[in-house]
Amino acid sequence: MVYELFFSYYDQDPENDEEMIIAAYSSYEKAESARKKLLEQPRFKGKEDFFEIHDFKMNEPWWDEGFWRATRSYFIIQLLRGYVIEKEQEHNSENHNIEIRNQEDRLVYQGSMDCYYDHEKFLCLKNIESGEMYCLDKQQGKIQYEANTYEDMLKFVRQRYQIEIFGWKDIFRK
Repeated sequence: MVYELFFSYYDQDPENDEEMIIAAYSSYEKAESARKKLLEQPRFKGKEDFFEIHDFKMNEPWWDEGFWRATRSYFIIQLLRGYVIEKEQEHNSENHNIEIRNQEDRLVYQGSMDCYYDHEKFLCLKNIESGEMYCLDKQQGKIQYEANTYEDMLKFVRQRYQIEIFGWKDIFRK
């Protein structure tokens, strides 16, 4: 395990905002000790709530960005084969625009979707409002099929991937 000591401070004045990785430690106790020492410095005095200690397992395949990845993400859903669904933070909760990235962090889809079905070989997406559905082939990293009914999508994945049935998961959990 690695224990990352992270500081993120946000103020009314964005000029004072600050995010930084202080260091990575071999134990939680060492990270906590460093945090306590930093709180004695004038720069961090009274800002104890803005320190975080994150623990990461070494040599895990999901941790491919290194010690830190700058992102404005509202959430990230980890999918099979290193794919992710990412929603950027914004104030409009009705906006269901997402991005899907592959294991190389390359954008493979961007659009408005509400539901997904994740499989080792493919990813199905569904827009509830329009009824649009897409099947993204993970090996090719692109949309292979579009449908407007569950039956059409199921017929495609049966023929292409030998899948008998699947169910949708909500991307925007309440």
